Amino acid sequence: MPEKSSQKERQPVVAIMGHVDHGKSSLLDAIRNTNIVEGEVGGITQHVSAYEVSHTPKDKKEAKKITFLDTPGHAAFGAMRESGAKIADIAILIVSAEDGVMPQTLEAYKTISENKVPCVVAISKVDKPNANVQKTKNSLIENGIYIEGMGGDIPVVEIDSKTKKGLEELLDTLLLVAEMADLKYDENKKAEGFVLETLLDGKRGISSTLIIKDGVLPKSGSILAGVAVSPIRIVEDFAGKTIQNAKAGQVIRVTGFDSSPEVNSDFISSDNKKEIEKLQLELKQEIVEKVLDPRIFRNAKLVIPVVLKADTLGTYSAVEKGLKKIERDEKTGEPTGIKIKFVGGGIGNITESDILASAHDENVLIVGFNVKIENKAKDEAERLNIKPVTFNIIYELAEWFKEVVDERLPHEEIEKLIGRLKILKTFSTTRDKQVLGGKVLEGSMKLGSKVKIFRRDFEIGYGKVIELQLMKIKTTEVTEGNECGIMIESKTEIIPGDMVQILEIEKRKII
Repeated sequence: MPEKSSQKERQPVVAIMGHVDHGKSSLLDAIRNTNIVEGEVGGITQHVSAYEVSHTPKDKKEAKKITFLDTPGHAAFGAMRESGAKIADIAILIVSAEDGVMPQTLEAYKTISENKVPCVVAISKVDKPNANVQKTKNSLIENGIYIEGMGGDIPVVEIDSKTKKGLEELLDTLLLVAEMADLKYDENKKAEGFVLETLLDGKRGISSTLIIKDGVLPKSGSILAGVAVSPIRIVEDFAGKTIQNAKAGQVIRVTGFDSSPEVNSDFISSDNKKEIEKLQLELKQEIVEKVLDPRIFRNAKLVIPVVLKADTLGTYSAVEKGLKKIERDEKTGEPTGIKIKFVGGGIGNITESDILASAHDENVLIVGFNVKIENKAKDEAERLNIKPVTFNIIYELAEWFKEVVDERLPHEEIEKLIGRLKILKTFSTTRDKQVLGGKVLEGSMKLGSKVKIFRRDFEIGYGKVIELQLMKIKTTEVTEGNECGIMIESKTEIIPGDMVQILEIEKRKII
């Protein structure tokens, strides 16, 4: 008698991807009859969420389950979007019938293609007044996304989340694609998969959302996710209900990790607790050796130390990756010479200890995303003159960070000659401040200008214009041909007959 196969059919994991505001969250809402869009700041999804739904295909009696991932569409959340594609079995590329293909549509499709994930195109908002389905299909073809009916083999479904038009057809298509992919799992294998999300619960501790890609979770034992370990004790499904023997394709939340598992890291499980602890020790040692390598920052022209706090580890990873983009030129991909050094942080609010840990270095930036600054931390920050900042919109954080880095970049000063003045008379001298009379021979004399002083064609010193008068009235500029009163701050004694070059200083980045 042939041996019974341990390979079983498993439910597909589907990532919804596409440009910001093209209707990914609205589609998921329509599928599971809930509303999460209003809860997202700025109307954009900033976390990876996972849900299971049941659907009975046409002409079938048995319902089948599908696991959906809702991935952020904004460019700054590239790390989370990429992890969604790596984890998914099928991707829905959602494209608005109002806008057609947009920049993040192409980014998402590139990620899907690179990870060789089967794809279904969903053209959304087809019932909107400005919808143009044919134009949208043309834009897909023009951008190399070859859909069925127009010379390609990528299934395409027209949908509208508000009216639920096309949703049944979309779910049928997904199950058909899953059937063709022949998704299986080994029921004799211990569960393994990926970390989707990590968050800190003040009462329960660290919990992670995991997606099982193969095997079955043991009833007892431990889970190793990245370098974090949790006992198999508090395990819940996507709806928060206690679950046992979760299997491939399912989403679970595990509570009790000893540290925060990194998003997109692998996890494994075992009923042998000591085996997991031994593996954890080996992995931690490898990481310590890598982090202590001083060569990482040795040749940097500018190092920006950052303490980063975020509400979840998924958001933390996305923000971390977004900030590190500044280490490479956007156009060429070449290193810029800037290095971002994360010196602290994690998940949770900005605390007093975050402030105190940064007090030794005035260059440390304390940044929070979707978190608050605790009252004790505010008091300590005020006392130490430290200014932590918080954001809840990712691109606002990115713009602020770029400005800060730009200010800290080393600059060189380029002197530009804008005029010449001849000293006619000296009136008084108080310390380094000299009151003089002169005539502008060329160009103009401006308040605040840097000046170079010459005597008989020899340069004798520098100074700065700190007051300027025309006809005994204070002014900011005196033009060619006019006489003026002027106060110059300089250590060099200036006498009648001296020539003054008026300079404009232009700052240029060295990096």
